Amino acid sequence: MASKDSTQKQFFGITDNVPEEAWYWLAIGSILLSAGFKISKKDNWALFVGQWPPTFIVFALYHRLLRPSSK
Repeated sequence: MASKDSTQKQFFGITDNVPEEAWYWLAIGSILLSAGFKISKKDNWALFVGQWPPTFIVFALYHRLLRPSSK
């Protein structure tokens, strides 16, 4: 079983490879997808997908605040 530090290093290794702008585009895309689901009367899917943007924005802020040298 992997240790907590090893798992955390793997997680940050993966997220560090994603550019900051990609997280913002994912947030915008999920908002549009949620709106599309709402328009097509799929309210449960709209609510589910509508929860994603804050997570994507937090990842982008992580890159901006904790990894300023990557820009």
